[in-house]
Amino acid sequence: MSMRTSTDSVGDAVQDRQRARTARGVGGRAAPSAARPTPPRRRRPAVALLGVLLIVGGAALAGLLALRMDSRDPVLVVATDVPAGTEITRDMLRETNVATESDLIVPSGALSSVLGTYSRVPLVEGQLLDTTMLVRTNPLSGGQRAEVGVPLVEGRVPDDLDSGDLVRVVRIGEGETPSQPLALALVIRPPVSSGGGGVLGGGSDAKGSAATLLVPLEVADAIVDAAGNNRIGMSLVDRGVAVTDSDRLRSLASAR
Repeated sequence: MSMRTSTDSVGDAVQDRQRARTARGVGGRAAPSAARPTPPRRRRPAVALLGVLLIVGGAALAGLLALRMDSRDPVLVVATDVPAGTEITRDMLRETNVATESDLIVPSGALSSVLGTYSRVPLVEGQLLDTTMLVRTNPLSGGQRAEVGVPLVEGRVPDDLDSGDLVRVVRIGEGETPSQPLALALVIRPPVSSGGGGVLGGGSDAKGSAATLLVPLEVADAIVDAAGNNRIGMSLVDRGVAVTDSDRLRSLASAR
């Protein structure tokens, strides 16, 4: 009887170990939950479609921006240096394509509207033409002003004298006669050598050259006289002055 009891105990122990191994998936069938793989998640169609639309929309926007940045319009550009107060003619202008949003830049289609106008400031070759540079009437005609051609002498004029420079004109003293200030004048034509070439600098290249000044009418004769007697000297007051700024021209002859 004791032997039977011992055999039953051994059998129960073996069964217990088998159940434990089965629960761990060893030596028997694995539990159904452990053997079954997890099914893959399904992507939502709406989310996938939204992603595609965002990609396509971003690419389209980038393309539109690139086209906008490369959008160029034909406009007018200055083809040669133009002194202030000069009438604008066709040969002074050419066309170029630029990207600009300025309302002041003159489009090439408006060429006829600027022909016959006058430059109120010096224009430089390659400069885009805009409406602030032009006036309808000749700024050099009428009024109490005169144009005077003045020969230049080395050492008596500023370096790089150019159109649009406001200068102080002085009659250089001689012997016991002191120097006499004559006027604040505007250079409207830059120095030009006797051979016809432009001379935009001072120094030795200014020898034998002449410039055209816009001066107050009341001192025009005095300036011509001083120039004819080789007694003219100039000092630079300001640059880039428009011919329409006539209030800056002034007679200094009374300041003796």
